[in-house]
Amino acid sequence: MNEDLEMRDHRIAVGVSLEGKIREHGFFLAQIVSMSRVIEQKHRRQEYPINLEAQKLNYFFSAYLNTVQSLKDASQTAAGKDLSWRELSPTYGTFLRYCRNAITHDGSQLINGSRGTKNFIVGPLRRIDDRDAVVTFDPPNEDALTVCCNLSKEILASLGAFLTRERGNIPTPNAEDFKKSLAASLESSFTPDFVKEMTRANRAQIEASMEGASIDVVGRALDAIVSVESDLTSV
Repeated sequence: MNEDLEMRDHRIAVGVSLEGKIREHGFFLAQIVSMSRVIEQKHRRQEYPINLEAQKLNYFFSAYLNTVQSLKDASQTAAGKDLSWRELSPTYGTFLRYCRNAITHDGSQLINGSRGTKNFIVGPLRRIDDRDAVVTFDPPNEDALTVCCNLSKEILASLGAFLTRERGNIPTPNAEDFKKSLAASLESSFTPDFVKEMTRANRAQIEASMEGASIDVVGRALDAIVSVESDLTSV
């Protein structure tokens, strides 16, 4: 039973973090958009080299892919249900799984070519899979910025559908959870002593104010999805 409570607490914490992870995904997508524009402008002005900008683009792309992995894992954990790469992105799911592993496990810099003013992931790409076999895969025939924008549109739409469908399976914090957090803050060495004193003095009122309180975990995540999607319309 204790294990079940610990798992529930963990799933609640993961669910609450979803909103922030969605906005983090939007943040790194915005960095990719911005750096792609800088590179395009330097090409047009014939300002070379662009090695530093190309490196930054790869750094942002790596972080962007890690946010995708985080969104997949966090959504699964919060809902207690599997979310496959193909469900997350019907168009790019297989490529996404391979390229994310290539970046994370092999240290590859995948945005490795350009044509005109655009940046591309040039294949075929290779990595060693979990069975020690060499896997070869081809990237999409689109520039990196287009891939990221289209990928994010699919991911956000799929994530929104998944969270809406699984809303009833995602635990949400209630008054008792808030009271446990309050008690934990009184034991934490990071909580300043004056805050602890004020909390202890007003604990009954604070706990009373928590009755009936809750956090709409899924609602907040869906709002974040809408926010990032609206930013995508201007790209």
